Amino acid sequence: MKKFLTVFVLLAALLLGVKHFKNEPNQVAITVLPCADITKACGDDFFSAHFAEVPQVMKPLRVSVHFNRPETIQKVYVDFAMQKMEMGLNRYRLISSNHSSDWQAEVTLPVCVQGRSDWKMLIEFETEDDVQRFQIPFSAKMNRNH
Repeated sequence: MKKFLTVFVLLAALLLGVKHFKNEPNQVAITVLPCADITKACGDDFFSAHFAEVPQVMKPLRVSVHFNRPETIQKVYVDFAMQKMEMGLNRYRLISSNHSSDWQAEVTLPVCVQGRSDWKMLIEFETEDDVQRFQIPFSAKMNRNH
């Protein structure tokens, strides 16, 4: 019985250790940035993001991210989700304009069946040294055709 208890305790400790390390790997903190108008520059000292026009669901629109130190940027992604609601995979890779400080993509926001408009854009960019993530909340208009 003592041998069984020892094996049980060791297995439990091993499982807890695996779970701890599985949940901890390089979790990148997300910095939430306020944004009064997503069609104007929203961001911080390192970057700014904006849409070319007021976002509407199911209507293609251009998102642009401008970096003040572009030489450090290798990849840029944006993801879109609703506040406290998963909307499936809405991830786009932005393309650099001839290695300039501007990265762009054409994106389309899906329709929310509940008619909500409280979106969040997650901007993720990779440098040689790390990955940084920022979240910008915004609202989108319903497209009258949908």
